[in-house]
Amino acid sequence: MGKYLRKILLFFLLVVVIDCLFGLAFQYMNDHSKGGGVRSRHYVCKESKEDVLIFGSSRAKHHYVPDLIEDSLQMTCYNTGEDGNGILLCYGFMKMITDRHTPKLVIYDVTGFDMYEDDNMKYLDLMKPYYYEKGIDSIFWSVEPKTRVMMLSNLYRYNTTCLRVFGNYLHPMTNYPKGYLALNGIMDQEPIIYNEEPGNVDTLKIRYFERLISLAKSKGINLVCCCSPSYKASINQDYCQPIRQLCLQYNVPFLYYGDDSDISLEKSFFQDRTHLNDKGARLFTNKLISWIKSNKSII
Repeated sequence: MGKYLRKILLFFLLVVVIDCLFGLAFQYMNDHSKGGGVRSRHYVCKESKEDVLIFGSSRAKHHYVPDLIEDSLQMTCYNTGEDGNGILLCYGFMKMITDRHTPKLVIYDVTGFDMYEDDNMKYLDLMKPYYYEKGIDSIFWSVEPKTRVMMLSNLYRYNTTCLRVFGNYLHPMTNYPKGYLALNGIMDQEPIIYNEEPGNVDTLKIRYFERLISLAKSKGINLVCCCSPSYKASINQDYCQPIRQLCLQYNVPFLYYGDDSDISLEKSFFQDRTHLNDKGARLFTNKLISWIKSNKSII
């Protein structure tokens, strides 16, 4: 009996050692990545010190051109947008950034990822390497209490990102100048326009958006929420109503450009129905800059 018990204990000890070594290796590669999204995220979370930060999903990443903002406002700028993500990841980014740096202006591009019910666990994948940063673990617990146990395993922390981390450490294929990724395609066919109905409001996401607003105000950061253009978007501000109500409650500017007539009706400004190409992004960014310049209290 003692022989089998020793074997069992030895097995679990081996698992713990492998898990620790795996975690050390991938944490090192994450922190020393040479490029790609891993390097961009590490810069955002641990090093960024720009005056203006852009937050949001892919529409943030592809619609806001930092170079134009820097040239026009004479302020440094970085785009923290992440494809397919929203407030849960963005709040974590904001929390880590503001623990060491206070930007002057945050521009948040609002999408359904910030308001409506979805599989919230998927929004935490990119934040797993930063689980032990101050205040980040509680975000995981609020989405799934079982992560208190699951995140003890380094194998679990990197199970969805290990290949990406490995690739970005050895030979990154893509880099993101100041976080922005230009889309250069042109939509050459008329897309099907669906009348999308808003989903069920996710109270957890709304709570985190409220926390982001409160965090910005407590740090003296000017926050602007914005809905960027979509192709042939109707006047659909009701879709953004949950965030619009929060902005109204906390006196945060909310700008709706979804159906901007100079942009939303022209296919040559889009790569697909919901994403501007670089030409459209530059036109939109300049429109936003004009609004910022006309509101001196923002900067």
